[in-house]
Amino acid sequence: MPFNLCLGRNRPRRTAASRILPPEVIEELSKPLKRQRSTRSTRSNASRRRQNEDGCTTCLRGTLHCYNVCILIIGCAALGVGVWLLVTDFGARNVTPIVGNQLYEVTTYLLIAGGGAVALLAFCGCCGTIREDKCVLSFYGTTLAIVLIVLGVACGLAFFFKGVISDHIKIRMKNSLTKHYGVDVRTSVENRRVTESWDAMQRQLQCCGIAGNSTSSESWSFYSSSTEWNLREIQKAERRLVPESCCAKGDLHLCTGIKSFKGPPLFKNSHLPEYREVNPYLYTTGCYDKLMNYLDTYSTVVGCVAAIVPLFLVLGIVVSFCLCARVAGISQDDEVEL
Repeated sequence: MPFNLCLGRNRPRRTAASRILPPEVIEELSKPLKRQRSTRSTRSNASRRRQNEDGCTTCLRGTLHCYNVCILIIGCAALGVGVWLLVTDFGARNVTPIVGNQLYEVTTYLLIAGGGAVALLAFCGCCGTIREDKCVLSFYGTTLAIVLIVLGVACGLAFFFKGVISDHIKIRMKNSLTKHYGVDVRTSVENRRVTESWDAMQRQLQCCGIAGNSTSSESWSFYSSSTEWNLREIQKAERRLVPESCCAKGDLHLCTGIKSFKGPPLFKNSHLPEYREVNPYLYTTGCYDKLMNYLDTYSTVVGCVAAIVPLFLVLGIVVSFCLCARVAGISQDDEVEL
């Protein structure tokens, strides 16, 4: 056999495509096949991981799925409570100018932030559980721990605010009503906030003035005796003895004293029985006692919500880190087998 024929027999055969197409084009055409092989390999690894799972991992994954649904509902509920406390007629932003303490408002914002974060994290937990990604699960558990701390602080502030709210609050109410209510509300931001807060409180709680009943000098009659607002009303043609926020729906002129009436607010503690008529449109009870009951109730609500949610977060933190550890262990076993 000729020597050149022997050499030709040992040469690798070239296909028709290799003789016609350059190597760069062949490389580009082979990329989809490589990606398809990589996808098949990933699927086979995932299938092998599923086969290597034990009953504990399956139970943890199912528990975390159910937990995420529950925590989503709880987070939305906490967010809703916080938003409602903020935007209601006499909300957290109206309390601060009257009591001179921002704890109630700060607690409400913390509750909103915590509830929103919990609801958002529920989606991250679902993604991490489905993909069984240990990085996502670790981030989920760590963030839950941070939210737990935030809600714990909110719970502590709520009950602390409930304990110290009565200190000097009546003095603060008297000062704000005497010096700031209705004074230069267009130019002074502080006076405008105080005026809006007092009006919102008196409408919501159906009260007028600081404290006491209809015969007290600190209830509705405080406006016409000790306030800067009264000094400005004296200069008007139609002088009001109480602001319109002290009135129920009806005849505002009769309520505020513009129209003649044999009783409050034109007459107070009269010795003549005919001048002791009850004004059907005027709130004659002071706001202090009603304000204290209002703040006590809603501080308890905020504190309980901020205390209940962290109990569920503890369960989620434990389950997520346990599942993360199991997923990491299964991944190491797969690497050893490969």
